[in-house]
Amino acid sequence: MTVHIDLPEIRAAAEQDIKITDIDIPEDRARSFDPEEAAALAAVIATQGMLHPVRVRMVGNRYSLVAGLRRLEAARLNGWERVRSTISDAASDDEARLEEVMENLARAELSALDRCHHLYDLKQAYERLHPDAKNGGDRRSETRTQKLRSDPADHAAPEIFSFAAHTAEKIGLSRRSIETAVKIWKDLSVASRARCVGTWLAGHQTNLRALSEQTHPIQKNVLDLLFSDPPKANNVQEALTVIENGRAPTHVEKKFNGVNKALAALKDGELDAVLATNQDRLLERVSRMEQGIATLTKIFADMKDDELDQIVAANEARIVASLKRRGAI
Repeated sequence: MTVHIDLPEIRAAAEQDIKITDIDIPEDRARSFDPEEAAALAAVIATQGMLHPVRVRMVGNRYSLVAGLRRLEAARLNGWERVRSTISDAASDDEARLEEVMENLARAELSALDRCHHLYDLKQAYERLHPDAKNGGDRRSETRTQKLRSDPADHAAPEIFSFAAHTAEKIGLSRRSIETAVKIWKDLSVASRARCVGTWLAGHQTNLRALSEQTHPIQKNVLDLLFSDPPKANNVQEALTVIENGRAPTHVEKKFNGVNKALAALKDGELDAVLATNQDRLLERVSRMEQGIATLTKIFADMKDDELDQIVAANEARIVASLKRRGAI
């Protein structure tokens, strides 16, 4: 059994019109800011008005922005002197961060990278506000937490189990999706995070996850290939293949790998059905392959040593790899 700790609710508050020049923007924002998005939003707001107020809190005798940077900048671009605002009662930077990321997580336009960043920030702020939750809550949750700590198959679980378990229902994401997102952001290097912002990669969690699983130097090499002009790879897995083999897979190799992966995932009965449907073609291909092998064997046997040496030299890497696979060397 785990102790239940609610995340703070973002309570409704009376709206006020606050001078834009009285609002400070914290440097450490959870979401990356895109000026082009703010400009596009400014055109919408100029037509239909601001549907959702920004949220601020008092810090000293000034207002500090909690949520709504794009809306604030859109208002500024439209030449507004004041902006509709609600006042947060967050008593600390961590409580303000919780409000910021909770509002942003509820918005569908977050990129996969932004979502990973938000969930990581939410975890950090949550555990600073609830230090007992980081270690599994009260004594009643100790058995469960200790079991997770001893599970070598899931290194992320001990650190983020409590946070994810208490947060999943609140933000409408599964515990596993939260754990995955937090781990992606944590394992990406600072440089990789910065390079991905605003790119196609920021919207592809599968690729971000594959990138995060690499060492930081390999992450750099992968991004160099993906973001070169023209790109030397179309996705993270392809970039890893280039790094390993010195070239991108051909169309035929991609097709082969896809079919091979699909066949490997089939159960025996399913595989039997596929083979039965394609039996004639498979038998024909096997026959042709056997004929080809027999022909090549005769050609090699009839070659003089210097001619064979030239063939070996031209195909040295593949021949050596074949000998290693068969245990000959």
